[in-house]
Amino acid sequence: MNTKNLLTISILMLIYSSFISNGYAQDNNQLNLPEGAIARYGKGKVKGIQLSPDGNVIAVSSTSGVWLYDANTGAELSLFTDHTSQFGTVAFSPDGKILTSGTFENILLWDIATGNKLNSFRNDKGRIKDLSFTENGKSLKCENHIDSVKLWDITTGKKKLDFRPKSLDSFGRALKLLSGNDHTASDLFLNKENRGIYACGYDNGKIHLEDATTGKNIKTLQGRKDHIHQLVFSPDGNLLVSNISSDSLRIWDVDTGQQIAALIDDPKIFGILMFSKDGKTLVCQRKSRELMLWDVATKRHRCSLDIHLDGTISVLSFSEDSKRIIGASNIGEIRIWDSNTGDVLLTFTTEHTEILTSLAYSPDGKHIASGHIHTIRLWNTLPPYQLSKRIYATIFPQALVFSPEGNTVIHADWFRYHQTTRNGITKENVVNTLSIWNTSTGHILSEYPIESIKETKNNNKGSSTSNLSMPSEVIFSQNGYMLATANNVERATEETRFTVLLWDVPLGKIHHTLKGHTDRIKALAFTPNGKMLASGGDDGTIRLWDVSTGTQLLNLPSGKTRVMALSPDGKILASTNSPFKIQLWDIVNGQQMTSIQGNNGTVEVLAFSHDSKILVSGSWDGKIRLWGVTTNKMLSTVKGHTTDIKALVFSEDGKSIASGSSDGLVFLWNAKELSNGIF
Repeated sequence: MNTKNLLTISILMLIYSSFISNGYAQDNNQLNLPEGAIARYGKGKVKGIQLSPDGNVIAVSSTSGVWLYDANTGAELSLFTDHTSQFGTVAFSPDGKILTSGTFENILLWDIATGNKLNSFRNDKGRIKDLSFTENGKSLKCENHIDSVKLWDITTGKKKLDFRPKSLDSFGRALKLLSGNDHTASDLFLNKENRGIYACGYDNGKIHLEDATTGKNIKTLQGRKDHIHQLVFSPDGNLLVSNISSDSLRIWDVDTGQQIAALIDDPKIFGILMFSKDGKTLVCQRKSRELMLWDVATKRHRCSLDIHLDGTISVLSFSEDSKRIIGASNIGEIRIWDSNTGDVLLTFTTEHTEILTSLAYSPDGKHIASGHIHTIRLWNTLPPYQLSKRIYATIFPQALVFSPEGNTVIHADWFRYHQTTRNGITKENVVNTLSIWNTSTGHILSEYPIESIKETKNNNKGSSTSNLSMPSEVIFSQNGYMLATANNVERATEETRFTVLLWDVPLGKIHHTLKGHTDRIKALAFTPNGKMLASGGDDGTIRLWDVSTGTQLLNLPSGKTRVMALSPDGKILASTNSPFKIQLWDIVNGQQMTSIQGNNGTVEVLAFSHDSKILVSGSWDGKIRLWGVTTNKMLSTVKGHTTDIKALVFSEDGKSIASGSSDGLVFLWNAKELSNGIF
């Protein structure tokens, strides 16, 4: 056994023993939690993936941190995170001892064996495109999407290089913008002496090759006269690949400026396009999402990768020796292929998620349901684990609710609006299909349609048909008996436009159509007992409705409203009409109370505690803030999410708060701890 393999085994054993000694071997949903958190459900969106140099460990960077997996079994090994940084590109040092990752400002380095953070570097040039170790692992190289390159000494932390092409300095950039000649795609190649070539593509299909240091134009390549979407240099800088609208994928000889091959005719715009690390293989993604591997020497199609897996491949990378390719789908399935034959070597599923659309707590507090693109996931709260295989739902499960018994969950997608005008009569249909799932098995039990129909007379003797999606908020009452959405369709008749539609879920029939708003409705909220509904939007009013009768109870002059919440005791409404201000209303007397204003971030969601004493806000910056309702003072700020908060739900007993962010990550928090003991 060689020294490198012995080193890898030693590192893995250290990782395993660390988990066992800390009690984490069986429960990685409670590994490295932020302060105040009880559990983590899901692992967030996959942002990058890489195999260790010896091929035994997989590093997957996500919005929750960087996870390590055993490349032979798929078993979880470790999590590196600081609960504040977003993680994207990931890389191993040549000896496999150090791990680095970063997306925007912060680049972090960890010791893999101990889990200790070794260093951090500041990147101030936009989103990171690639990270790599150079000079035998002594330096860290950062390439950004705006075509700048930085280099740091890993030991001292000293910046050794901060390079940007001459044509991208402030003067050169201004000239391009003033001349209306800004590029649409670019790539930068630097050699070991930090001299290189900068390729810029334009709307007319031209590609300029510039001296990266002087900005002088070296050559101009001309493809089809159309928009250039991607340019990629080979690792040695001798070849350039272009992806142009309505054109083949083309390979150019950088030295001669001649086209040497035209590959597939339907490359995916901004799809995966990359060379292997040895430069011998090119992988590209077709519009059909097929991944094709090309032999660079012969310019022939070598094989295609089997992509019949859950979701769409979102990240891809080659092993250090270029013999294997590893990819991850947008819903967390990981696969390794042989890069020569395309054979699948390993497939395993993870709890990585993408885009949270909805979140619900079961009445008994034992389960959580989270909605994501194409899927619903069911979780046991404590101990935390996924209950069943993911449920394959509609594209966007917009609303979720548990039955009162907790044994089923109902989900609703966006509604659809159909309009038909014929012979002076306009018929409007608003339709949806509700799906009911068994929480124990994840199997669907039934589906049934709900529909509202409205006919009005008009003077139009012609005929027309419209079929549109209604991307408006969809909410269930807490017991699941009522469902509400807003009709913001501009083509709707005056009789139905800007109305709130209220359905009786068990009957599948329209209960009331609530009229009064004169502009788009942006926010809806039920009281926990389901007896009142609040609606607000762009017409500057918040309206309260009696759910039973459909009667308007209040009309509050609120300004434009984005987010709302009603207190469980039915006495207070919280709303936002500006990014950083939360307004409280006494809805018993119809009076405006004080406002909560401070460092709130852009508020995305609001929720009251079960006793109505605390208001919780979730913001665009990923922070959760707790406020005293009577004092208007901030009680605490919680940081664990790294993307915007989309959902906040209290458990029935008020002891826990579930939060979900746009990347699909869900945390469970101890409410008493976060509120400084007020509960």
